[in-house]
Amino acid sequence: MSPARAKVDRALRRLGRPGVAGIGVLIFCAMSWASAVMPLKSRLAAANAELVTLQAKTVRQRAAGATGDGLNAFYAYFAGGKSGTDLLQRIFALAGDAGIELRQGTYRYNRVSGEPIARYEVTLPVKGSYVQIRRFLASVLNEIPVVSLDQVGFEKRRIGDSDVEAQLRLTLFLDASGETPRVPGAR
Repeated sequence: MSPARAKVDRALRRLGRPGVAGIGVLIFCAMSWASAVMPLKSRLAAANAELVTLQAKTVRQRAAGATGDGLNAFYAYFAGGKSGTDLLQRIFALAGDAGIELRQGTYRYNRVSGEPIARYEVTLPVKGSYVQIRRFLASVLNEIPVVSLDQVGFEKRRIGDSDVEAQLRLTLFLDASGETPRVPGAR
């Protein structure tokens, strides 16, 4: 037996089984780190380089005015739609289709000068079954892309009632250069 081999054997006997197991765990951990962490570090470095490239590209696009074109397209989306009166008529028609009773609501047109988009806030008290009201809201949100549902409040008078009363607050986003919407049927 060689002298180096004899030294290793003596050291292993002094460590005992727990010491040898500990060395094995350390070797396993080192191999796991080398096989898992090192590749991730190289992927992280590549992702950071890509991020720097994308940031530089974004700065160049902003300087070239490309972002303004996207913003103009966004505002043109609202200008190309129907008028506020047409959208309100569609909401009332959808309520009728869903079998919902619309009561007199409140309407508020908000336009900030210089802003290209105006808000038309509509608060509608409605009465119908829970399913009818959900169906109505789903159809409004699916068919009118420029509307947002801001608030819903449900109230049931008695436990046995099948109908519920709901307070719906919707906002229509409209082109501010158009006319002020009128409530269908109002003078």
